[in-house]
Amino acid sequence: MSELGFFTINLDRSPHRWAEIQRLFGAMPWPLERVKAVDVRKPDDVLAVRGQTLTMPPNGIGWNPLRHRMFALVEEACFASHMLALRAFLASGHDHAVILEDDAVPLDGYAETMRRLLASGVAFDIVKMEGLVRSGGRLSVPVADLGAAKLVRSLRPSSGGAGYLVTRKAAEQLLARAGKLAVPVDDFISNPGLHGCDVMHTSPWLIVQAGADTTMGELRTPHRHVKRRDPFHFLQQGLVRGTLRLKLWLNAVHGSPLSLLKVYTAPWSPADVSQQMRRLAAGAAA
Repeated sequence: MSELGFFTINLDRSPHRWAEIQRLFGAMPWPLERVKAVDVRKPDDVLAVRGQTLTMPPNGIGWNPLRHRMFALVEEACFASHMLALRAFLASGHDHAVILEDDAVPLDGYAETMRRLLASGVAFDIVKMEGLVRSGGRLSVPVADLGAAKLVRSLRPSSGGAGYLVTRKAAEQLLARAGKLAVPVDDFISNPGLHGCDVMHTSPWLIVQAGADTTMGELRTPHRHVKRRDPFHFLQQGLVRGTLRLKLWLNAVHGSPLSLLKVYTAPWSPADVSQQMRRLAAGAAA
C-alpha cells in the first residue's frame, strides 16, 4: 500500500472536472481516487452526512459564528464532501492523504516538494497547500526548506480547502471535532483552534484553484446578507474569534516563544502563478 494517496471530491454531474484532475495529477507516483461529492440538489443526502437539519428553511443550516451570517446548505454540501473524503482515506490504509477539490491545479515543483516533505522527518498533522491567490505574504514562522517551497506556521493564515495534506491521526481528529459546526470547511481546516491539529502551510502555494464553472458562489451569495441582529451575537462572535486567534498564535509558536524572533513575511502566491496557469491551460487545449 502506498504511503500517500490522493482523494478528489467530485460531483457526478462534473465528469469533465474529474478528467482534468486525472490529467494533472494522474501521472504522479501516488494513487488517485475519486470521492463522490454530495450534491446540494439532493438536500437529504447532504444533511445525512453530519446529521444536520434545515433550521432556517429552505437553505439555512444555522448561524456561522465566525462570519456573522447564515450557514447555507451549499456550504454544508462542501463540508460534508470533505468529511466523506477523510472517511475514504481512513478506509484506504494509506498513511497520508492529499484531499483535493476537483478544480485543484498543481503548480511547478509540486511533486518534488511532496517527496521532500514526506522524507523530511518533520512531524505534521495538516499541511495546507492552497489559498487565495494574491500578492504579498503573511507573517509566518519558518519550519523547513522544501526546495520549491518552504514549510511555515502562519500567524495569519488564508482559508482554502482545495488541496491539503493530512495524516491518519489528523483525519480522525477532524472527523471527531467537526460535529455540527456551522462554518465553511475552508475555515475549519485552516483553524487549529477548531480541531486541535497542528496546521502548517507551504509558502508559496503549490496548488491553486482553476476558477472553473461553479454553482457554489451563486447559491451562497444571497445568504451572505442574512444577518443576526441581536447585540449578544456580536459579543459571542468577538469572544469566539478572539479565542481562536489566540489558539492560532499558540499553534504558530508551537511551544517556543523564541520562534517569534524568526518571523518573516512568507509569500503566499508564486510570483509567476498567472504564467503557470496559462501554460497548463495551453497543455489542456493541445
